[in-house]
Amino acid sequence: MAYSKDNLEIQSMIARFCEKYGDRGFISFRKAPVIRGTQYLEPIIRAIEDKKVLRLYYLPFYEDKPYFNEVHPYMLREYGFRWYLVGLNEFRDQVRTYALDRIRDLQESPGTAYRDGGFDATSYFRYAIGIIAPPGEPSQIRLAVQKTQAQYLITQPWHDSQNILWENEEQVIFSFRVHPTYEFKSLVLSLGKDAVVLEPDELRK
Repeated sequence: MAYSKDNLEIQSMIARFCEKYGDRGFISFRKAPVIRGTQYLEPIIRAIEDKKVLRLYYLPFYEDKPYFNEVHPYMLREYGFRWYLVGLNEFRDQVRTYALDRIRDLQESPGTAYRDGGFDATSYFRYAIGIIAPPGEPSQIRLAVQKTQAQYLITQPWHDSQNILWENEEQVIFSFRVHPTYEFKSLVLSLGKDAVVLEPDELRK
């Protein structure tokens, strides 16, 4: 996961503050749940650095039994207190995302030559919110949000493509150019009755 210079400076400042004042309640952090699968971080990082193919014994939520995948690892991505591996699936010849907490075993696959594929994380996740980046063109989405709730989106945008198209005293109309993934739909639903999808029609249903 990449951090900007500003984020690193903020983290350093907070670390110094906590070291100086200890547990005196000046700063409160959201308590993270138990993060599973972190034991695979080191071998995955090593495989990325050494350009080694990994053999994953993987159990998706929608399957009853785990199965093997051969993956050319490209990057690690953190989202929502979970770590994910992004890499090329050898059998499907597609870039896929794998949750580390769903991995049941992991080994190097020395018999398969590593394929770099020219993967570029910025391009791959350009129209994504979260960790899923479906193939194909993103959707042009218009969202009407109640004026007070809209301030949260204005001060903390959901995506780089977010723009304000129009506003009045009651609501703000936002536009997004993103894939309407589960993560995006969850953000919209979190606003409840204060948000209405105007387009596309298939997202209104």
